Amino acid sequence: MLINKKAKIATEILLMMVLVVITSAVVLILVQYGIITVKADVSTEPVLNTEFIPLGRSGYLAIKEFQFCNFVDENFNCFSEQNEFLRIEDVYVRFVVESSVYNGEVMLVRNYRVKDPLGNVILELDQRNNYDFEMKSSKKAEPIVFADYFILGGNAPLGEYTMEIIVENTLLDKKVVLTKKFDVVEMEFFGE
Repeated sequence: MLINKKAKIATEILLMMVLVVITSAVVLILVQYGIITVKADVSTEPVLNTEFIPLGRSGYLAIKEFQFCNFVDENFNCFSEQNEFLRIEDVYVRFVVESSVYNGEVMLVRNYRVKDPLGNVILELDQRNNYDFEMKSSKKAEPIVFADYFILGGNAPLGEYTMEIIVENTLLDKKVVLTKKFDVVEMEFFGE
């Protein structure tokens, strides 16, 4: 009777091990054929800083204002708000992001993508782990003003362009995307 119980336990353990090996083999085959995909972005965060129980972080992130401008000065003032640009003009953007403060900090990352009228990406800025804005705050929320510009070039096609602005607050695990359109037009000559 005692030998029969030991044999039964050994058989169950052996069956469990075989089941684990078969399951692992099936998963690896599914990954190899692309049925299951794996996330290639490996975190460089130390294990001790990892959140084992994911708790929802309250807070918000929003783009409150947006402007295309002819020029933005060092005080973030927009001069001559416009939605039409010549090929030779610099396209300035100014926008205000409002973000909740988490543990007395705000950390924001911004990314851009600009597509020409044919849908081709002509500018893509992707700064995944480079924080554009970091600050300490005792407030519940902070408004943050961003300004930037880009150059289209003299051979840019005429038509409607699409700009996407992606802002992330990694402390809150929040992301917001804003899509805006602007036009590139031909220079008009007077007297013709």
